[in-house]
Amino acid sequence: MRLFLYGLVRVVLFIALWALCYAVLGLPMLFAVAVAAILTFAVSYLFLTGLRLGASQDLQNAWEGRPGRRGRIEQSDADAEDAYTAGRFPDAGPRP
Repeated sequence: MRLFLYGLVRVVLFIALWALCYAVLGLPMLFAVAVAAILTFAVSYLFLTGLRLGASQDLQNAWEGRPGRRGRIEQSDADAEDAYTAGRFPDAGPRP
């Protein structure tokens, strides 16, 4: 959820800065886009640190999976694999 919120805040910030540069300051469109992109990066880096770190933590959790939150099928598959490899390899053993 924080990833979506962080992306939404950055998009809204970009659109607001682009509109400010293009309509109010009268910059050419492509130059306004470049200025808005640079300013959006700087503002989000400086002032949205907590939201950015939370979004990256959510993304890391989703990528790695949550330990201890396996479904029944995943758990039964893991148990079957552990039972099959137990004792067959020197470094294999029950995992915590």
